[in-house]
Amino acid sequence: MLTNANHRRLAVFAVVFGIALAGTVVAAIQVVAPVATPNETAVRVDSQRRAVVIGDSAISALRWVPRADTAVLGFEHTLDLESCRRLLTPSCRGREGRVPPTVYEALDFHGDKYTTLVVSTGYNDGTPSFAASFRAIVDRARSLDYERIVWWTLRSDVDYVAPGSVANHLTFAVNNQIVVDLLATGSYPEVVLADWGGYTADKAEWFVTDGVHYRALGAWAASDYLTRKMAFIEGRACPVPVTPNSEPQDPCPDPDVTGPVADIQALYPIGEDGVLCYEIGEARRFECRDDIHVIALERVLQIGMSGQDVAALQTRLIRLNLLGSLADGNFGSVTRSAVEAFQSSVALAATGVADIETLAALGFDTSGIR
Repeated sequence: MLTNANHRRLAVFAVVFGIALAGTVVAAIQVVAPVATPNETAVRVDSQRRAVVIGDSAISALRWVPRADTAVLGFEHTLDLESCRRLLTPSCRGREGRVPPTVYEALDFHGDKYTTLVVSTGYNDGTPSFAASFRAIVDRARSLDYERIVWWTLRSDVDYVAPGSVANHLTFAVNNQIVVDLLATGSYPEVVLADWGGYTADKAEWFVTDGVHYRALGAWAASDYLTRKMAFIEGRACPVPVTPNSEPQDPCPDPDVTGPVADIQALYPIGEDGVLCYEIGEARRFECRDDIHVIALERVLQIGMSGQDVAALQTRLIRLNLLGSLADGNFGSVTRSAVEAFQSSVALAATGVADIETLAALGFDTSGIR
């Protein structure tokens, strides 16, 4: 969506959120392992170039978390951020009640108004089509005279499973490596990696329990990262310092090299988790509601069951080193034993049944279980 639209949304938000603070807005109905360090030195471009950021539900927190997008500083930009977006294959239906255009389709919509493309999409894309999707996006950007493509890597030490189970933590690691390998061929000199996966490897507190979607802190940190990465690429001073009351670095160093800012909260007015503001449906009706954007389960899980919710449970147990096998979506005796081990570790009755108390202790949203 265009920058002017973002300004209008912020203006509306200022009114709506002010009411929310007064207590008159209630919750509405419920309606993405570090990769190898790139060996390419980024080619710097003029600071007056325009950039479009095309992203999926992870980076959409820059829209959803109140005012987080205001920390994207120092360059003229458009944030085109939509949940359930895919690179080239048809997108799924997003949490805002619509099917977004793919990155390829969004490029057609934006045309040749920009010289820098930032791609922060991929958590809904499977591995078989990933390389072809990457090539198609680069070719289309070239045809529109983009001079620089900044490609964000995916977090892979995560629990998130894409709609339809088309992608998961293993997929994300493989897809990261696909991009690294493609760049190593030398055929894509205009593409620079923004290693968000590596940058955030030790920042679990920036994310909700699925490891992909941002908490309020993570949304502001992502804006700060984008700001610093673009300043580095363009050879500018950092628009903000790394600590309050200090001088911004000039030139801005590569955040992938320096690592995360130590105290994001000291630099920005982050606020509390919990309220997200959406643009619902094709009409983009503006709505703020309580929403922590964690994996929601709708049933108690036990031996003999199967499905994506079982796979989500297994992935969580694997990350806790309680389950050694892959998340196949089938609740068998091995999964039951892993559930029993977790229950014992948190002083719950070791029944092997993933009941509401167990699922909540694992960090899932259990509000939909009756």
